[in-house]
Amino acid sequence: MLQVHVQDLNIRDIPRSTLERAVHRRQAIGVAVMAALGLTLNNAGRHVVNAAQKEASSQAADSSGRKVVHVARKYEGANYKSGGASPKGFDCSGFTWYVYKKAADMDISRGVEEQWRLGRSVARGKLQPGDLVFFRNTFERGLSHVGIFIRKDKFIHAENEKTGVVISSLESDYYSKHYAGARRLL
Repeated sequence: MLQVHVQDLNIRDIPRSTLERAVHRRQAIGVAVMAALGLTLNNAGRHVVNAAQKEASSQAADSSGRKVVHVARKYEGANYKSGGASPKGFDCSGFTWYVYKKAADMDISRGVEEQWRLGRSVARGKLQPGDLVFFRNTFERGLSHVGIFIRKDKFIHAENEKTGVVISSLESDYYSKHYAGARRLL
């Protein structure tokens, strides 16, 4: 029988976000199944559990990334407004902040530089829906623009006053020349 002792619980282990709760549920189900089958966590078993945890985490992140893209696409065509962070008008980092707040209940800060410091770096060939894509030397020197990766070579972003929130190609001459990297937050 599986036993849990109060002294083994840590208040910091309690999941706070929907994503964390989903991952913890999947982990708990995996442990319960192993216990029901009489499996132990020897070295071989630990590898099986670790692989299952990574897969569950990857699936949850992929689902959350798709939700970020779904929310972002609702605002395609919205106006651009310098310093804006609402459907009345977005700038690039205001758009990514707003979408992440709505889709994942994450406060990712309002600046391009600050958003660049979040999450983990992702190679261009490994991009997943919801990853943040960054550009440098667009309207000013250094990191200056951010968008949300959709799929293939497409990303959505608050481009400028003329176009507003649009979907663009990472392969376009302009954006491929200014591409700086990507970050995965989920």
